[in-house]
Amino acid sequence: MMNGSPMIRSRALLILACAALVACGETKGTADGGSDAPALQLDASKVPEDLRSLVPLAARWGIGDDVDRNAKVDKATDAERAELKNAVDPLSTRITAWLDSFPADAMSDEAAAFMYMQLALEEMTAGTP
Repeated sequence: MMNGSPMIRSRALLILACAALVACGETKGTADGGSDAPALQLDASKVPEDLRSLVPLAARWGIGDDVDRNAKVDKATDAERAELKNAVDPLSTRITAWLDSFPADAMSDEAAAFMYMQLALEEMTAGTP
C-alpha cells in the first residue's frame, strides 16, 4: 500500500492525473461510463512484467475522463469494487514507482490508464475506513 494519509495519497494521485492530462491528452473514455462499457486498448508489452496481470483492470477502469470514470465507479458492483481493490492494493507501491519513472511530459497511454485505475480505486474507497 502507499504510505501516508488517504488525503495525501488522493492529492498525489490528483496531481498525477492532472500531469497526465497535460502530458498525453485525455485517455479515451466512454459515452456512458457504465460497467459494461468497452475497455481501452492497451499494449501489455509497455507495462512492466510484474504489473501485466493488471492490464485488463487498467483497460476497464483507467478512464481519463473524470465524468465517465465517476459514472463507472458509481455503477460498480460490490464484486467489481472488491476485485479492483484486491488486485491493486498489494501492488500500489509498485504501480506508483513505475508511474514516477516517467517524465511529467512523457507518460504512456498504458501508464496513464494505470494511474486512472488507481484514481478510480481511490474514488471507490473515499470516505470508507
